[in-house]
Formats: sequence, structure tokens, C-alpha cells
Amino acid sequence: MGEHFNGGENLLSEALADLEKIKPEDLDKEILRAAMIAELDAINIYEQMANLTKSEEIRKILLDVARKEKIHVAMFETVLLQTDQEFLRIYSEYALARSRE
Repeated sequence: MGEHFNGGENLLSEALADLEKIKPEDLDKEILRAAMIAELDAINIYEQMANLTKSEEIRKILLDVARKEKIHVAMFETVLLQTDQEFLRIYSEYALARSRE
């Protein structure tokens, strides 16, 4: 896609390669994390392309698709919070601390 979209290493490829090394009891959590990485990568790409295009129609479509990818991130995160008790604890503690600021 050219230099505008080159984020260096492909985090998703690395995450998928690492799945083979995961303990069976952690596999679902890691699959959810890899799915979130894929969605976040897609969001970044769509938003970057939206900023580059001269077409208002294409920009609107790209931003709409990016918004839908954000919904997917939220879906995966919700299931991860239900699956990973440590992540839930850390997430809750952070959210509580932020609400007190």
C-alpha cells in the first residue's frame, strides 16, 4: 500500500504466529487479542486513507467502515473481559481510578 500505510512490523502476523506457542487454556484469550489487533490495524488504515483521499464520498465511506471496525473492537473487548479475569481486574481498577480524577 505504499509508505503511508507502512507501520513497520506486521503485528497481526506476529500475533498469529505466536498462537501456536500458546497454552491451550490461554488460546481463546490470545485469539481475541489477535482479532482486536486486526481490527485496530484496519481502523488505522481506513482513517489514514480517509485523510488522504480528495473524494468526499470515499472519505465518508472509509470513515463509516472505520466506525464499524471500532464496534468490532468493542465486541472482542467485551468477550475478552468475560474471558480474562486478570484483564477484567486491571481494566476495572483503571476505570475506577480514572473516574475519581
